[in-house]
Amino acid sequence: MIAILAANVRAALGDRSPKITADAAQALARLADRAFAGDDYAAGVYHGLVWDLHADPDPRTYAVRRYLVETGYAVEEAHVPRLPEAPLLAPDALLARLQAEQNQRTGLRHPMSEHLFHGRPSLADLKIYLRHHWHRSRLFYRELTELALSCPLGHASVLHRNLYDETGGEHGAQAHPVLLQRLLRHFDLPHGFDDRPALPEAHAYLNNRIRCARHPNLAWGLAVLFSLEAGTPATHGNIHALLQRFDVPEHAREFHRVHMSADVEHARETAELIGAVIQSPADQAILFASLRYHRALGQRYFDAIWREMQATHDDRDR
Repeated sequence: MIAILAANVRAALGDRSPKITADAAQALARLADRAFAGDDYAAGVYHGLVWDLHADPDPRTYAVRRYLVETGYAVEEAHVPRLPEAPLLAPDALLARLQAEQNQRTGLRHPMSEHLFHGRPSLADLKIYLRHHWHRSRLFYRELTELALSCPLGHASVLHRNLYDETGGEHGAQAHPVLLQRLLRHFDLPHGFDDRPALPEAHAYLNNRIRCARHPNLAWGLAVLFSLEAGTPATHGNIHALLQRFDVPEHAREFHRVHMSADVEHARETAELIGAVIQSPADQAILFASLRYHRALGQRYFDAIWREMQATHDDRDR
């Protein structure tokens, strides 16, 4: 049954007729219902399928793919734990609480991060981490693009400045994914833009980032953007130090050197945008619910990467 539902969804990309597309949307919604009702197999199929629909670069199928995934978005959003509405905080207090929420749920407290940045990781551990780092980082520019589409003109420049930096400004060779590719080449790791993550936890985490970026209520996407930007300087500083411990040459560390400082400004601008956009208790509740859900999915993804590292340790000990 699950395989049939997935096949129906993929069929719409080849046909694109109204009837086939409508049937595919219903199939994806049914698959999402099973996925978020606790069926682990359905969840793996659903998240992998949605990731493929997101990652497909074909502009001819963009409209169909966008229409299809919206049905799944609605199901997932209904399962995101809600927070009660509270009196609207003043901008400074709102951002202080947002930063406190981020600090409480930062990935730097995860056992994997402790092992990598404060322990004695192996070269195999580092390669596993960087392979997943590529999946988390390489399509961020597309998320910014999607979020900007929902942003009013008066606020769009904040996202466009961020996108300008992310894509290398006037020099495309300095686009951030291109800089990260240097590091992956150094370690002879896959670095193609068509690389598909293997872990269902990766699919779920990355899919939610796209869902939030596309949401017509900016509170969903701005919460995720803030979390990504606010955590970047410290995370990349730790990664940069780790790469130095492994004697990685300077040109291969450029991606992380840039993010140690550049995203401080991006985080500040995102915070100011949140202060300007969040104007109701309802949007404020969504903002914090979105941040918590994003971080929960990130923690599950880190759990899966950590299990992958530990499995290599067990193999070496046998």
